[in-house]
Amino acid sequence: MKNNHTIEQCKRYASGLHRLQNLCTSINKENLKDALPMITKGIARLINAETTAACIIDGDKLELLSCYGRQAKAISVQNINIKNSACSWILKNKKPILIDNPLRNKRILKNFTNNIRIDSFIGVPLFSEKGILGIIFAFNKKNRDLFTKQDIDFLNIFSTVVSPLIENIRLNERQSQIQKELSALQSIIDTSFVNKDIETLLYSLIQKVVRAMAIDSGEIYLFDEDGSITFRTSYNMPEEVLEQYKERMQKEIIREVIKREGPFISYAKDKPILTSEHIMSYHVMSILAAPLRIKKKVMGILHIDSLSSRIFSPYEVHLLEILSERIALAIENVQLFAALNEEVDVSTTLLQTAELISNHTSANQLLKRIVNIMPWLINCDFSCAHLWSEKDCAFISAEISLTHDSLIKYFKQLFIRAGIDIIVDKIFNTRNSIIIEDVPGSGLLPKEFIDIFNIKSLLIVPFVSRGSVMGFMSIAFAQAAHTFATKEIAIARGIANQVAVVLENMKLNEEIKESEEKYRTLVENATDAITCIDLNGIVISWNSAAEKLYGYLKEEVMDKKIPIIPEGKGSELPMFFESVIKGNIISNFETKRMRKDGSLIDVSLTISPVKDEAGEIIGFSSISRDTTEKKHLEEKRAQLEKGAAAIELAGAAAHEINQPLTSIIARTDLLMSDMQKGDPLYRSIKVISDEAKRAASLVQQIGNIIRYKTKSSVEKEKIMNIEGTVKDDSK
Repeated sequence: MKNNHTIEQCKRYASGLHRLQNLCTSINKENLKDALPMITKGIARLINAETTAACIIDGDKLELLSCYGRQAKAISVQNINIKNSACSWILKNKKPILIDNPLRNKRILKNFTNNIRIDSFIGVPLFSEKGILGIIFAFNKKNRDLFTKQDIDFLNIFSTVVSPLIENIRLNERQSQIQKELSALQSIIDTSFVNKDIETLLYSLIQKVVRAMAIDSGEIYLFDEDGSITFRTSYNMPEEVLEQYKERMQKEIIREVIKREGPFISYAKDKPILTSEHIMSYHVMSILAAPLRIKKKVMGILHIDSLSSRIFSPYEVHLLEILSERIALAIENVQLFAALNEEVDVSTTLLQTAELISNHTSANQLLKRIVNIMPWLINCDFSCAHLWSEKDCAFISAEISLTHDSLIKYFKQLFIRAGIDIIVDKIFNTRNSIIIEDVPGSGLLPKEFIDIFNIKSLLIVPFVSRGSVMGFMSIAFAQAAHTFATKEIAIARGIANQVAVVLENMKLNEEIKESEEKYRTLVENATDAITCIDLNGIVISWNSAAEKLYGYLKEEVMDKKIPIIPEGKGSELPMFFESVIKGNIISNFETKRMRKDGSLIDVSLTISPVKDEAGEIIGFSSISRDTTEKKHLEEKRAQLEKGAAAIELAGAAAHEINQPLTSIIARTDLLMSDMQKGDPLYRSIKVISDEAKRAASLVQQIGNIIRYKTKSSVEKEKIMNIEGTVKDDSK
């Protein structure tokens, strides 16, 4: 009896192995989506199971799930996943599990029992070289039997045989996926190079994404920093679903994508996620969305939809992320290209306007030209300009492009005053463009001004130069409200900057003219001769005092070599040039110059460099002062000082000589009183006495001298003329 039972078991075992061999041979698919259903169906037949399932694991994610049998609909990713208690047990212990009494193993089966009836259960891991690549499950044997050790042995053997097969399919599938990924990327790259228009580009891209992902429909949204949608395009999606999507995108998807910083997946539960009101078959069951990120900033969303209950695989999620990165890059390139084109257009426009306004010499002419070309450049209804008046502390109306007399008359009388009109403070505070899309509701401008000109939207661009507001230009829309494009703002701002530069130049030119006039007046009215020569010695300036000093009229010397250097003084100019170029200033240099009549005059020169705007020396300025009279006075003073010294010396000498003379006179008089006139010595002594008295008289005259005259002596020498002297009568 025992032998018969053993024989029967062997027959069943051999039959099972034969069926297993046929099953493994029949699994010859190129992808796991097709192979897994065959595996689950084959397992059910192999061990006579009521329900079977197989899942493929990729890292810590459930990649794929397939179910077969009576309770297949009750099995989903909600009760079979890597966090499931039964899956966790198999992954942890790395061995099969057989449960023939669910009541004693509630803890392991707790994730199944809520939705699935379990009488007995088998779980067997699928091994690869890298570890467990999946798990196969069997729920309940048919005819209410329980699974046996033989059933688990069959599944172990099957696992050993089918695991390499699954691994090969997976490798082939990955290669195919990589090829598909490269093809999709190349398609997107080709599209981004061909299309430079953002709308055309995005439509082509979403079309290619839908085809590459083998999905039903898709859409691309772009939004601003506040999350407000600025652009959208779709493929294969009804219009009414687009409107539903826009609302859902604003309320949920954008927020979730930004919050997660990664893909967003949504699956339908009890009812479709979105439905079409007119196309009854259009029911969105699965959504996969990925952010369009540029430099870590989310600027849009790429999403795809499935009309079937499709579970997106990790590969599909990864592929959509890659595609979204490439699309974001394509969008950035198109935006950069568009911005570059816009900059080129703006630059071209500004070059054209620069030529138009560069030749104007008055502010009114300039502003009239500008306000008349702005409606042509920006397609606005009219343009006007105001200039700031420090005197009135207000912006005064300058020019307007309108031609109606009453409007022009009102405009010319308009003053926009500081402290009264809010816009004045705003212009001075911002010193930048002010965009007012709703002028009536802004409260920034005088109500009368708004009503008369019927302004709906306004762009105000100030004329700012070196931080100072000189006025402003307004671009007005009166027919309807207007949203100003960046190109329009850039053109207006660029032209305003050009106008500010021209106005500043006009102001500087006026100041320069005033300064030149003041300088010219000072130079012409100066009492000293002021002349300028260039580096070649050519006269470039000659004032009226120079005409008087040197005798040459200005017309006689301009643009000619300086004619006033006498012979023997030619070396002075090179010496002056060399010294001044080194940074020195020649001050009060005494020399001689020659007048037109050939006479020489003494002059005192002060020489300094003349520099251009770059600080380079281009010539020399000379201030000449006539010192001839000064020289004559100095010589006369020297003579007077010399005479005074002589007089003082003579007085001192007279005092010293007077004493011996007095003694000589007294002695001779005494001798003559004792002698007869006939005495031979008497005459000689009398001569001595007379000469001594004459000498004493001369000495007395010298002592009384306060001024003297000279007379000629031998060899043309000048000596003091005693008889011609002036005496001091007080003595």
